[in-house]
Amino acid sequence: MIQILLFMKKAMSNVDVAAIARELRDRISGGFMGKAYQQSSDRIWLTVQSPAEGRLDLLLEAAKRVHITRAERPPSKTPPQFPTMLRSHLSGGRIVDIRQHQFDRLLEIKVERSGVPRYLIIELFPKGSMILLDESRNILSMLRKMLYRGSKMAAGEPYLYHPGQPDPRSISREELALWLASSGQDLVRSLARGLNMGGTYAEEVCLVAGIDKNKEAIDLDSEEIDRVHQSLRDVFLNDTLDPHIVIEDGSPVDVLPRPLKLYSGLEQKRFPTFSEALDAFFIRLEEEKAPKQDPLERRIELQRKAIEEFQIQEAELVRKGELVYQLYGRVEQILSLMNDAQARGFSYNQIWERISSSGLPQAKTILSLDGRGEMHVLLDEEELELNAALTVPQNAQRYYERAKEMLRKAKGAQSALAITEELKAGKAAPKKARAAPSYYRRRKPKWYERFRWFYSSDGFLILGGRDADSNEEIYAKYLEKRDLAMHTDAPGAPLTVIKTEGKEVPESTLQEAAVFSVSYSSLWKGGLAAADCYLVKGGQVSKTPEPGEFLKKGSFVIRGERRYFRDVPFGIALGIRDGALIGGPVSAIKPGSDPAVEIEPGELNADDLAKRIYRQFSERVGDRAFLKSIASVDQIVQFLPPGNSRIKAT
Repeated sequence: MIQILLFMKKAMSNVDVAAIARELRDRISGGFMGKAYQQSSDRIWLTVQSPAEGRLDLLLEAAKRVHITRAERPPSKTPPQFPTMLRSHLSGGRIVDIRQHQFDRLLEIKVERSGVPRYLIIELFPKGSMILLDESRNILSMLRKMLYRGSKMAAGEPYLYHPGQPDPRSISREELALWLASSGQDLVRSLARGLNMGGTYAEEVCLVAGIDKNKEAIDLDSEEIDRVHQSLRDVFLNDTLDPHIVIEDGSPVDVLPRPLKLYSGLEQKRFPTFSEALDAFFIRLEEEKAPKQDPLERRIELQRKAIEEFQIQEAELVRKGELVYQLYGRVEQILSLMNDAQARGFSYNQIWERISSSGLPQAKTILSLDGRGEMHVLLDEEELELNAALTVPQNAQRYYERAKEMLRKAKGAQSALAITEELKAGKAAPKKARAAPSYYRRRKPKWYERFRWFYSSDGFLILGGRDADSNEEIYAKYLEKRDLAMHTDAPGAPLTVIKTEGKEVPESTLQEAAVFSVSYSSLWKGGLAAADCYLVKGGQVSKTPEPGEFLKKGSFVIRGERRYFRDVPFGIALGIRDGALIGGPVSAIKPGSDPAVEIEPGELNADDLAKRIYRQFSERVGDRAFLKSIASVDQIVQFLPPGNSRIKAT
């Protein structure tokens, strides 16, 4: 048994960082930063808008990992200071570069907003942090305070990169020989500790070189040094991408961007992207580390933690409010500077442009200023949030009001904790699910139920294709000239047909059909709030292309005038009505359905969301067998739009 297999991987290696940097450049470079969320003391979520894939979640965990994740994002709440600074400086900015620093376990993301660069540093070595830098690479904010070589790294100071070790990809044969002769250790430790690689890759280099890893480095002869030097190139200059998890005795032990000879013979589970492999590996790692716990005990633990966090935030906000008063004169000076510039006709954006490029002392004091006058300032090594349009007492009062809100949340969490503790003690019993309403009856499916469909509020049947084949079937069998059809200019949309039966279609039905058309199109996953579609008569839809052109399956030619529906909002509902699962626009589905949920673009994939909807339905429907027969998880998935979604809070 190879000794290294006894230890499960805890964090990304420098080879992993190089691989994920390449992947992220391909997937999100040129995209835009969204909001930042802090899930724990060392974990940040960033929403990003990818040019090719739409909205994605980027998970950053200091000292451990960086990758795109499909896991559930934490709920939005008042963010701590660091994600607040990330939102202030990065949200809306374009991602222009992602790189690894000197083959170290350090990733750097460069974002430009209004032509001004910002740098987000993610340190993945032990005790690493995350740091936001300005255009001069001075520190704007840090996830946590750090000491480096006895010096405190603080806002306003230059960021100091850790000194790098020799790069195993480029070290010369002479440099390698000199290091091995002076290391005073065996070969594997000499490689691991001196050439910027961990134990796994040091073992791999020894294996590829065919040299006993325990041999003293100083005893290697010239031919063996040549073999070690060549194996360094073979191992580290290999750009093959084959992401996988290595499994030993049913448990994951490593996650890699490409195979290693070290693990030959062990089970390997492969993934389309390195992010997916990292996501699966670390989720499994966390699950195995987490002790099995009673659900009520887990709820009590989370509620107590929430109370503690609210109380800590309350105390911190009160302290910041008092600090504003303690620094009254200096705060007033900054506010007066802003007011004077405004009086001369400058906007806040113009003021910030002048200050940030002036080199004046205020440039180090004022860390950021947005178009609404919201700014972060650095006074006595403390970051304060101020609004340039308010007085000193009003700025202090803002902190006190936020502290009161934290106090209210703490009291609410304490009340919820008391209820949970009563449940745990057996003093109360959870409510039973309601019996199934009498109108739930098993029924024979209708012909149109193999498509996407709904009846409008005015009683018109609307059909939509699920894929290219069903689009073709709707066109060939069910689209009549007297019907109306809807589509979007973007590809990947259903052929939406309004069955008119020769009747005049009211505007309310057209609006509902428009919502149906955009919500079930590929536009849903684009991170937008609304989209456009158009209406034509059934006779305008044709499968006959222009001369010399070709139509792929599921595509059509539209000839003649179109009526456009602009800025149609996304949003659908799923519900149970008359013994059937139905889905479509909220105005057509929710009235008369019980239970029902509203869906909007979000962060959950179809399977995870369908499971949540099923659980929510099961709380309302007592007959689980009946529910499963008409609204199983698989059936719910059929009614969900393409891309990620979530249940809308109502």
